[in-house]
Amino acid sequence: MRLRHWITCVFLAALGLGLLTARAQSPTADDGLFARATQLEEANRNEDALAEFSRIIKEHGDTDLTITTEARFRKAALLIRMKGSDEALNEFDAIVRDNRNKNMERAARALYEAGSYASSTSYPGTQTQKLHALDKAYQLWRQLRDEYPATEAAKRIAGENGPMAQLMDRIDKRNSGDWKYQIIDSLVRLTGKQPAYSYALALILLAVLVKALLLPLTKRQYASMREMQRMQPLIKELQKKHKGAELNQKTMELYKEHKVNPFAGCFIGIVQIPFLILIFNAIREYEIAFAKGTFLWIGSALSHSGQEIMGQRPFGANLATPDIPLLALYVITNYVTMRMTPATDPQQQQQQNTMALMTSLLFFWMFLSYKWSSAFVLYWLALNLLSIWQQYEMIYKPHKEALANGAAGHLAAASNAGTSTPPETPSNNVVAGAPAPKIRPRRKKR
Repeated sequence: MRLRHWITCVFLAALGLGLLTARAQSPTADDGLFARATQLEEANRNEDALAEFSRIIKEHGDTDLTITTEARFRKAALLIRMKGSDEALNEFDAIVRDNRNKNMERAARALYEAGSYASSTSYPGTQTQKLHALDKAYQLWRQLRDEYPATEAAKRIAGENGPMAQLMDRIDKRNSGDWKYQIIDSLVRLTGKQPAYSYALALILLAVLVKALLLPLTKRQYASMREMQRMQPLIKELQKKHKGAELNQKTMELYKEHKVNPFAGCFIGIVQIPFLILIFNAIREYEIAFAKGTFLWIGSALSHSGQEIMGQRPFGANLATPDIPLLALYVITNYVTMRMTPATDPQQQQQQNTMALMTSLLFFWMFLSYKWSSAFVLYWLALNLLSIWQQYEMIYKPHKEALANGAAGHLAAASNAGTSTPPETPSNNVVAGAPAPKIRPRRKKR
């Protein structure tokens, strides 16, 4: 009996010691660490309380992440009461950053609270600022859903009619009043509004419309490229005779003499940028609605299979989610498009090929990192395919025909002269339309 009593006493003592140790390691407002900050808050000395939280964060930042995180949560809550919206969101962002690979529950909680605050009706600011806050909330909760799906915070926003679905519905209804949204929606309805193909066909039709609208500018841009190709043999002749500033002066005089503007192609490309940004914003506005659409393998049973790459599955669940195979196809077409852009000389062509490879790989990494939707990637893929076809029809095909006609002319001239000597093969650097190089007669040996 005494032994049993003694064991019970030892167990209770150990339990009490464990509770005291846990209390010491888990700081609360009662243990004195946050007592001064709490007193300052109760006295409405909020600025001093913020300074106290900042002191705690600085003092324990390198030693105790638990204390630092708790201080940031409390500081964010105080900033929310003080209407410091941007500062509060920055504190939540710091919590996510600090706990990303260390404590998933704390990082998820920060994303949840930040999204709840940004999407609340009490969010301060103008109407425009509140609308931007809704978009911020969607980005935060999407990160919570995609990166921390097994956490308690992620479960709180899930569900067919859960907070995440309600937020997406609010944003989609807000965007539906914009004319850019209505253009894409019209294309979706035009193709039958069928989830299996209508949303994807709407993006392809949008790319065709964009290319048709930009066709006059595209023709001028390609014409400028052909003119620059035609001038290249003449420029090479100048490079043999002149150097430095004199070469630049003679080159500009040559352009003026032949009425060629070397900057025309660049100017036309710059003019197209605002139009492309407008289309980009239109697709982003319609992005939530793209969650209803699928295409080919996107949204199939494959979307639930495969090893994750950079925190995401290879196959997209719908057109609003990333899809790695589609991104790979886009990168390939982007590389081909840049390779097909004509260069003025072999050295520049080599540099251009290297840049095409590096840029394409950079786009792959960037799109994958920022988790851009497969809808946006599909639009750019269609745009690249149309560009490849345009460049073939407007640059390479005419250039190839011109070279063939030039070779036929040489054969006819040789036949009329009664000689069987075959004509010289045109150099790859000589473009159709350029003046033929002078051929010096060979000296007769004595």
